[in-house]
Amino acid sequence: MQYLIVKHSHMLFVAITVLLFNLRFWLRAAKPEKPLSKILKIIPHFNDTLLLFTGLWLMKITRFTPFGNADWLGVKLLLLLAYIGFGMMTVRAAPRTGRAWAGYALSMLCVAAMVYLARYKPF
Repeated sequence: MQYLIVKHSHMLFVAITVLLFNLRFWLRAAKPEKPLSKILKIIPHFNDTLLLFTGLWLMKITRFTPFGNADWLGVKLLLLLAYIGFGMMTVRAAPRTGRAWAGYALSMLCVAAMVYLARYKPF
């Protein structure tokens, strides 16, 4: 029962993270002259902390070890670091520039790959 609660909480925080990232990106693309509200700059940090906490909790419950008994998890963590880097690139780039669009596309590619790895655990 604990596993299911933690797993579904983690999945909820993933969905919120992706939603907030997309919301911030598209709001900046739609109205680059208008700064984002303070709440949209604070909430993602709180949510990502909960996401990290539930991820670590899942590792403890399942005893999955990145590059140990779960190579897919190690790759997923490397993709997470890439997602963070591309996300930073996206947020720091001027809206509507090639750099912002490339960072966004690469971020979403990392998310898709992480979801695939979490779902199918191919190796």
